[in-house]
Amino acid sequence: MNKNYNIIEVTKDNKDEYLSSIVQLEQVVLSNMEQNGKVGQLFITGKDGIEEYIDSDSNHVLIAVTKENEKQQVISASYITQGQIDFTYNDITKYFKYGSDYQEYVKSKYSEDEYKKLIRKVYIDKICAFKYARDAILHELGILKNPKTSEQEKNEIILGLIEQEYNDPQNQFHEKSEIRDNLNKYMSLYMKNVKNNLKAYQEFYWVDFEYLKQYFKKDSLQGIKESDVDSTIKAYDKILQYQKYKIYDRTSCKNMSKYYGANTQNTVELDTYITHPNSREKGIARILVLEGIKKSVNRILENQDNKEIFLVSTLHEENLSSKYVSEFFGLNDFLFLNRRSGRDRQVHILGMKREEFPKYIAMMEKKIAVLYDYNPNKILISENERKKILQEQIKYETEELQRLNGIKDIGKKKKYKGYIKGKQTKIQALQELMEKGHTLNQEL
Repeated sequence: MNKNYNIIEVTKDNKDEYLSSIVQLEQVVLSNMEQNGKVGQLFITGKDGIEEYIDSDSNHVLIAVTKENEKQQVISASYITQGQIDFTYNDITKYFKYGSDYQEYVKSKYSEDEYKKLIRKVYIDKICAFKYARDAILHELGILKNPKTSEQEKNEIILGLIEQEYNDPQNQFHEKSEIRDNLNKYMSLYMKNVKNNLKAYQEFYWVDFEYLKQYFKKDSLQGIKESDVDSTIKAYDKILQYQKYKIYDRTSCKNMSKYYGANTQNTVELDTYITHPNSREKGIARILVLEGIKKSVNRILENQDNKEIFLVSTLHEENLSSKYVSEFFGLNDFLFLNRRSGRDRQVHILGMKREEFPKYIAMMEKKIAVLYDYNPNKILISENERKKILQEQIKYETEELQRLNGIKDIGKKKKYKGYIKGKQTKIQALQELMEKGHTLNQEL
């Protein structure tokens, strides 16, 4: 194995050496995609965002670096992220905990009495969390200067700011709205650190006052003051309505309940994986992603309460490069939704029991070794394993080629011309590998 690049994790100690090169790589990749008509398929993270990932203990930035004439070049980068804050923009797991099916699932976990007690308690806690988040945001904006400002006035101010965004056709209080993200961030932190009840907050996030009234007579809603019904509760419930997701009736998975256990503590996001358009190193993004997954999941496994592990990714449905990386790692199930105002995305996911992870990694390491000649640990791979990996990949590539050739839309078919040619070349190369008939470890 004679690779002409080194794989490096960028940390606080070496970020000064590589950060500007990663930023430059993002710009090169974005420019190349836009020149090829792939507008809106990639949103760069930028210097501040990349540095935030590097400085965080819960994220990993990996790069592939070549060296020629003493000059280094970053040819590929991958950001693997975890530890997001619940229901904020980067919390991908929230989409799987939305809708009537999920609410029925939560309800089925408790007795009727337990459920009634919980929804009332958690709702009251959420109102307290909302007040905390509201005041924090107004303080940050420099609006809340008078300590005697009434609750109703605070609610009117925050609601006015949010309604202004919601009614703006260019904004519509979208997921990356700073106010929306901060509101969810502060509420989540309050529920975690003050109420110590993050699990219930996740389960009952969408419960509002109207939902409560289905279970209680008005006079038995203990702990909820009538004065709040006219200001804080109305403001909170209205804002909750503004945050509802648009999930389309298109999904590759008929049973989303197997992903209900995903949360910000047990999930890793394959956030970004890019390669320089002039790089001829095949599979390099997949190699970086695999190394990042291993590092991130090890942190999840440190917590014995995490009985499951989930991998997620989001992508523009026309970004076939991202689709192929996600599906390569087994993230075949997806939701199709409107993630930001006017921006539809597929959210891909894979779940497994914690005890299944070593087997998954062993499988992926062999797959990477056979297909991309990357085997730093000299894993032994039998001839039968090698053939099975190649056969499965040929089947996948052939089915995808058939799908692309079957597209009726002339414009879209023309757009995918490069992918179609690439698939044909790849299938031929894989078939030639099959014909070699020897074990990979012997070649190494």
